[in-house]
Amino acid sequence: MRNDTEKKLLTAVSKLAIGTAKKTADSACVFLGYQPKLPKAVNKLKKH
Repeated sequence: MRNDTEKKLLTAVSKLAIGTAKKTADSACVFLGYQPKLPKAVNKLKKH
C-alpha cells in the first residue's frame, strides 16, 4: 500500500516539475522580447 502511494506521489510531482519547467522555459522575456530555447536539463526530464 505504501509503495503504491509513494509511486503515485512521485509520478504526480514529476509531472508537475516537467510542466512547470516547460511553462517557465516557454515564457518570453518581458524586457528583451524574445523566447529562449528549452534548456537541455528540461529535455533530460522527459522519457524518450
